[in-house]
Amino acid sequence: MVKRMATYRLCRVFTVESGHMLSKHPERCRHPHGHTRQIEVVVRATSLDENDMLIDFKALKMAVQEQIDIFDHSMAINSSDPLMPMLSKLYPDGVVIYEDQDPTTEVMARDIFEMVADLLKKGWEGTAKSGAVYKIQAGRVTLERVRLWETPNSWAEFGE
Repeated sequence: MVKRMATYRLCRVFTVESGHMLSKHPERCRHPHGHTRQIEVVVRATSLDENDMLIDFKALKMAVQEQIDIFDHSMAINSSDPLMPMLSKLYPDGVVIYEDQDPTTEVMARDIFEMVADLLKKGWEGTAKSGAVYKIQAGRVTLERVRLWETPNSWAEFGE
């Protein structure tokens, strides 16, 4: 009989309002436009922690929220787009620049994945408003995938 390794999975969903411009697109998507994006962050581990959890939902939210907030109410743009200098000057805190790459949903999913995976590898600790301390032990959980919904019926995913 083959013994199977148990895998626990957990997902935390974030919502952002974000815009982007796809300068390489042949039609209207090259114009500034926005989406209400759902971002699914799925983590996994083969065991539960001392609290019988894969990871605390609140700890995951607190740790990842800062990364996700970069995209909320911002405009993502290719560094080579002719409007980039003007937009960056007008909205210095509201532009996310992708170096010589269009900020497609696929590219954004990959970037979010890389940011969150790095955070989970290093570990994290934070304090809630209540004073409670939350921790994510370095390397205890693995980021499996990030699924980024562009519309209610269209998504892109990046993961292992």
